[in-house]
Amino acid sequence: MRATEIAQRLSAQVDAVVRMLLPNGKRQGQEWRAGSSEGEAGQSLGVHLTGDKAGVWSDFSTGESGDLIGLWMASRKLSLRDACKEAMDYLGIREDKIDPPQKRFQRPTKEGVLRLHSEHTAWLTATRRIASSTIDAYKLASRDGWLMFPYLRDGELIAAKYRKLPKSFRQDPDCEPCLFGWQAIADDARSVIITEGELDAMAWHTYGFPALSVPMGGGGGAKQGWIASEFDRLAVYDTIYLSLDSDGPGQQAEREIAERLGRERCRIVRLAHKDANDCLMRGIEAGDMAAALRDARTLDPSELKPAADFEDAVWSEFTRVDDGMRLPWQKTHNVLLLRPGETSIWAGVNGHGKSAVISQVVGDLATHDVRCCVASMEFRTPVWLMRMARQIAGTPHPTEAYIRAIVRALKGQLWAFDVAGSAKAQRILEVFRYARRRYAIELFVIDNLTKCGFDDDDYSGQKRFVEELSDFARLESTHVAIVAHMRKGDGEDHPAGKMAVKGSGGITDMVDTLIEVWRNKPLERALERLERDGTPVPDRIGTASTYLNVLKQRATGVEPSIALWFDKSTTQFLAAPDHAPRPMVPFSAVPATNHVSA
Repeated sequence: MRATEIAQRLSAQVDAVVRMLLPNGKRQGQEWRAGSSEGEAGQSLGVHLTGDKAGVWSDFSTGESGDLIGLWMASRKLSLRDACKEAMDYLGIREDKIDPPQKRFQRPTKEGVLRLHSEHTAWLTATRRIASSTIDAYKLASRDGWLMFPYLRDGELIAAKYRKLPKSFRQDPDCEPCLFGWQAIADDARSVIITEGELDAMAWHTYGFPALSVPMGGGGGAKQGWIASEFDRLAVYDTIYLSLDSDGPGQQAEREIAERLGRERCRIVRLAHKDANDCLMRGIEAGDMAAALRDARTLDPSELKPAADFEDAVWSEFTRVDDGMRLPWQKTHNVLLLRPGETSIWAGVNGHGKSAVISQVVGDLATHDVRCCVASMEFRTPVWLMRMARQIAGTPHPTEAYIRAIVRALKGQLWAFDVAGSAKAQRILEVFRYARRRYAIELFVIDNLTKCGFDDDDYSGQKRFVEELSDFARLESTHVAIVAHMRKGDGEDHPAGKMAVKGSGGITDMVDTLIEVWRNKPLERALERLERDGTPVPDRIGTASTYLNVLKQRATGVEPSIALWFDKSTTQFLAAPDHAPRPMVPFSAVPATNHVSA
């Protein structure tokens, strides 16, 4: 357990703890008063006994302060590690440990080890700019002409690494993996810096911040087992600063070390130059290094971000103009948009024209420089392209030349997920991700959900797939439109509503926009009766042949009902009864006609 965690446990028993540590003190109001951390009677030292500050103490004569672990260290004259061990015994905390098979390690011989040679001292101080006090603190030595970096633990030589100037290295074989620099770390330190090299640890010490170094580089050291050897010694520290090289291997090592020692207490240090010794040699000031420690950040999961990171984005939302892909009909432009990062469902009863509506939407967008990809499992690819080409032509009998011109015009704008029948959901996602990243597709269409490899009653599978599509749209900043069926109800004379979309109710919960395509069957029958026997069309029946009923639009809350008039000859949907079909791709061979723009 970390020292702070143990101190928090002690604070729950603060009254008993202070009576044990400071037996000659007395309670005065909400504090325990003593003469000093030695425990004699007096007033200089006070310990909070209640509230959020329970266990916090200050010695006003010396300026010392801290939590109950700090008081335990001061009163018992113990190191942080020993104080934590005693406190855990006092609290009855037993940490479960799995002792691995003990490997037999060699200890380096001290034979031939001498005081640091003058050549080594000169190189360290003049070239590397390491302070003499730092050289003494880390107990560097010379051996057989090599500069020796001793790896000490509790004063015992555990391992050694050697450097022959300018740049040859060796180390004693079969030694226990160990961090370099424990001899320079104060017994009461509550945080520690870990670097990628001995000289970097010593550079930090020269700046005034004692540090450790991994034995064989960032990634190599972790993989060779120093974490297992040092895990218990590092467990007590509240904060571990990782000051590794900023290159690829260094960043990989940061992730590995943080995962094993705890993301929540590891902080990533970013320096002005490659490493701490490089900063020292380039003249970076101690204040800048201290600032780098203050600014060090946790290696948070990519999904976890502080709210402050969104400052600009929050203001952008206040000033953002709602934008997205517009549908072919001008009257929809201000009320219904297909926005990047969102998903939409286009639902309807069989035969109500949902595939035809979405086909016209895609055709219009693709001919206006929007990149689209369609997974149509209802028809073979040439068939749905033929149906879309007729809509794009805006004429019932386009010539071969015109159709070829339309298909050529779609090059670079329209892609097909070329599969017939039931396509597997995961394969669709794989292809969509590829298409988004390679071709920057802005609109993906799935027609329809029931053809994606799910059983009719596999509602949970369909829900997961829609959730994955929603995540894909959000993360890739694209739009996914999903065609879906309605459940069979009592009839089709009335719109079915949101709850009738086939599948799990969670499907409609996850999407951003829900549109029901409803074909006005009562009007069709009334017109047939009018043509047959002259019976007038009742006023209560809407005049449009198709309605796009927006049942949900999360971005704005606007839920209009959009009336459209279907032209059977071209299969285009028109915005008004007096509008005429229009070609979406100009072609000189097409005779000019007067028409009202839809």
